[in-house]
Formats: sequence, C-alpha cells, structure tokens
Amino acid sequence: MSKNTQQHYRFQNYPQKLTIRGQTYSLPIYLPDATWGVVRNLDGQDLQQVGTEGVVINTYHLREKPGIEILKKMGGIKSLMNWSGLTASDSGGFQLFSLINRNPDLGHITDQGVVHYSGKNKQRKLIFTPEDSIKVQFAISADIMICLDDFTPDDADENRIKESVDRTINWAKRCKLEFEKQVKQRGLDKESKPLLFAPIQGHNNQKQRKRCAEALLKIGFDGYGLGGWPFKDNGDFDYEMCSFNASLTPDDKPRFALGVGKPDNIVELFKMGYHIFDCVLPTRDARHNRLYVFNKNPEEIDVLNDQDWSGYLYINRGQYKTDNKPISPFCRCPVCRHYSRAYLNHLFKIKDGTAYRLAELHNLYFYNQVIQLLRNSF
Repeated sequence: MSKNTQQHYRFQNYPQKLTIRGQTYSLPIYLPDATWGVVRNLDGQDLQQVGTEGVVINTYHLREKPGIEILKKMGGIKSLMNWSGLTASDSGGFQLFSLINRNPDLGHITDQGVVHYSGKNKQRKLIFTPEDSIKVQFAISADIMICLDDFTPDDADENRIKESVDRTINWAKRCKLEFEKQVKQRGLDKESKPLLFAPIQGHNNQKQRKRCAEALLKIGFDGYGLGGWPFKDNGDFDYEMCSFNASLTPDDKPRFALGVGKPDNIVELFKMGYHIFDCVLPTRDARHNRLYVFNKNPEEIDVLNDQDWSGYLYINRGQYKTDNKPISPFCRCPVCRHYSRAYLNHLFKIKDGTAYRLAELHNLYFYNQVIQLLRNSF
C-alpha cells in the first residue's frame, strides 16, 4: 500500500495488537458467533484448523443454559469448551430487545433494567440489570465484556433515541462500577483482568450519538462498540453513520463493530478504524448453501481499493452435481484441499450434517483470509 493511500484512512494510528490476560492478539480480528459456547456444527479444533482466533458468546443464553453455577464450577466458558482463543461476551441486551420487540407481551425496558416474562401468561418475571449482565459475564469468564445498553430501535423517534442514549449512559456507569467491584473481589490486576467495552447508541442522530460517546469517554472504558442498527431505512448499509461513530473515539482505543458484517462491510469499516468484527453470516450462509469465494488470487488483490474481489457460489445448484473442482481454486482450506463441489452438492441434497460442517469451515477460512489481507495492508 502506498504512503498516500495509508494517509487517506483512519487506521494510520491503528493499534495492531491487543493484549488481554497475558495473551496478545493481532488486529483486526473476526469472531464468529458461538452463542451457546459452540459455533454450530464445529468444535475448537475445527476453528483452529481454519485460523479462527476468537469467538463471541451470548450472555443471556448462557445465563439460561448451562447457567451461572455450572459456569462457575467449570471455571468459565473456555474451560467448558476446551477453547484457548479469545472470547468476547455480548451483554445479552440485544437478545432481550429482539424478543420483546417481536412480542411485547414478553417484557419491557425500564431504567432499572430489562423486564422479561417467561411466557404470554407472565408466569415468571425476570429483571436483567446492568449489574446482572456483568456478574454473568464474569461467571462466563470472558476476555472482552460488553456493557448492557438500551438498543435503539431502528424506527425510534427523537424522544426514544434520547431515552435510549440516557439509559445507555446510566447503565454504562452501573456496569463500570460492578466491573470494578468484581475485579477487586477477584484480586485481579491490570494484566489479569478482562477488558470492558461500551457500545455507543444514538441510531442515525449524530447529536445524540455524539452525546453518548462523550459521556462514555468520561466514564472511561477499554474500548467502544458500534451500537444500534448499521442500516438506513432503505436497507442499505449506513457507512456514513459508522464513520461518524468511529470519529467519536480515540484511535488508540479498540473499536468493536458489533454485528458487522459482510466481507465488504468489514473492509470498509476497517478503513474507518474499526478493529474487532463479529457476525453470524459466514456460518449461517454456509448452512443455506451460500459459499464465499475470491474472484481472483488473493495474492493479487488490493483489498482496500479493488472492487468486486469476492462473490458467492450456491453449492446446491444442479451445475455442481458432477463438478470435480474445489469450491475455490484460490482456497487452501481443508475442504477445498480434500473435497469437490460435487461432493458438497451431494451432501446438501441428502441433508447430511457433514454438509453444514464442511461449508462452515470453508466460509470461516474465507473470512480469516480477508482479515489476513487487512493485516497485510499495514
């Protein structure tokens, strides 16, 4: 990359390493979804085989199963999974928001926390507070913890956006206090404690998003997250909002692009100065026959500037029934090295679980190749 090109992007002061609990990770980094402590159909050895260095696990779901007591007895999620890589735990807020947004009978959001009912008849009432979120994340023993925030609805009016920001700031203060309390109780020092990140809310309202960021910076966190929906009303990805969000925090603090995204989204947000990415797409797409491919040799790709450098292959289509080529001629993943398109086509047609495992391995390898191209761009 030329000097002029590098000066054009925010990552010229980009931290290239992140050290947590004595382990150092290269940046940028992509973390696949491991909601229940597992990337569906894959184990830890599978993940390592394709270069995956970390995962995102779900605080709300792990609180339900296997539960806090089992997590404590097992020494946290890494011990339970037999996983040595990075773990980031989301706050659980988005999952509760999604449940309530789909069915308001299941709960509501208050300043105290998220009220959740076990069913329409409201047999059991649960209140999930910022303090609860942090306590569960310590039981999980995650490396990166996320503050509980009030996820701004995509159709929120100005009053609801302001309410979301007020609540997010207040909850962030409470999360920070509980985090410091847990660190002290466990006798953790700077080298042995996890990191705490705070998402910035405000939807597409720059004034409110700026107010949120300024308040979070005063509280002080190890990193900051891209909170809210990264999409415009017409469904297009909102790069302008993402860029503005990045400009609100210092370049030497890690930025977590929560829930992002497609390969081209990751590249564009990397240019803006985002460091950590997580998304369900590569594994979810794999289970729906959609495999990622480079359109040319990755060694010849200028990933920061080239257009149309990647695409998709739908492996269930009839044209692949007798195709003996690998998924991609430019891929060295274990699937492309050992199996043909015809074999994967066959596995999907008979709906064997091996189809999902192999497809997910390929897609995760592709994502990790993209990350490596970004690392090479420094």
